Amino acid sequence: MPARFLAVVLVVLGTAAAQADSLTYVNDRFGTTLTFPVDIFDRIDPPPANGDGRRFRSEDGAELAAYGQFNTLDQTPDTLIQWETGIVKENGGSVTYSASGKDWAVISGKQGGDTFYRRHEFSGDGSVIHSMEMRYPALASSIYDNLVGQIAGSLEGS
Repeated sequence: MPARFLAVVLVVLGTAAAQADSLTYVNDRFGTTLTFPVDIFDRIDPPPANGDGRRFRSEDGAELAAYGQFNTLDQTPDTLIQWETGIVKENGGSVTYSASGKDWAVISGKQGGDTFYRRHEFSGDGSVIHSMEMRYPALASSIYDNLVGQIAGSLEGS
């Protein structure tokens, strides 16, 4: 992927919850950014050919993805939740929480032995959806349940 599609910057989080070094992923194609602890998600998958995002992994099997996409289906936060709920159920999972606002949507639940959490932020004109997804083994929930809100809260898009 050309360098103009990806800029990754090391920063240090200043919150008490995470005093470790963090990585801020910046996707130049869609303007999606996400900050997360680099000491946990220290494995970076190769970039996709279309430059829409990146996936980061931890040693214990947790995954974190940050990506942007054009809103080609003209979804709203509510219709996005309905669509994702259908996919989760088709694949044998369950949704345990969902919420939405004017320009955002959140869905979380269980699938297999994993917990998942997805947050989506819609651009001002609704043409782009900035997203993050975190999936982690339910057995590691004591680690990740405390991190997911902080990481999701850092999701932004331009």
